[in-house]
Amino acid sequence: MEVVYSEERWKLLQKLRDKARTLMKPLIAHGLNPIVYGSVARGDVDEESDVDIFITSPVSTTMLELYLLEAGIKISERILVQATPSYVPKAYLIIDDYTSISLPLLRITDEELGFYQLAGHLTIEGLEKNLRVPGINKELMLIIPTEKGHIETPVERNIEESAKILKVDPRILRNRVRVLKKRR
Repeated sequence: MEVVYSEERWKLLQKLRDKARTLMKPLIAHGLNPIVYGSVARGDVDEESDVDIFITSPVSTTMLELYLLEAGIKISERILVQATPSYVPKAYLIIDDYTSISLPLLRITDEELGFYQLAGHLTIEGLEKNLRVPGINKELMLIIPTEKGHIETPVERNIEESAKILKVDPRILRNRVRVLKKRR
């Protein structure tokens, strides 16, 4: 099913992407390679959409906070999360209710990196080129960007085809579907 975006939705997407760029620029200036992931990368944003930035390799959270503070970005909260005992712990620097920057505290596994590929992610270059990428949302719908909006289809209907579109191993997609279904 194709979802056609209203002018307001396109404006919201631009606003959220501008916010993502503002957060990413000071990190890039200090040699980091942040990505924005989720609906901001896919384009299927709404008023409740988060701006989620991820740094793919470990870095000192103290230095990260300093880089952000130098850019006038204040951290409101710091959270440490370890999703399961086998996953790498991650630090979350919360900017506001809808904005966070996260990073692994140790080298992240390829499987964990695959989760960001599943959600859809972009570098700042992708944002500046106004790209949108396919990914899955929390409702396990595959979001495929189109010129007017996006097409959405249930991931579980065809795991193999969805994995091919997302450029991930079907095993990673099956595992993510299992994890998301448990959280429901």
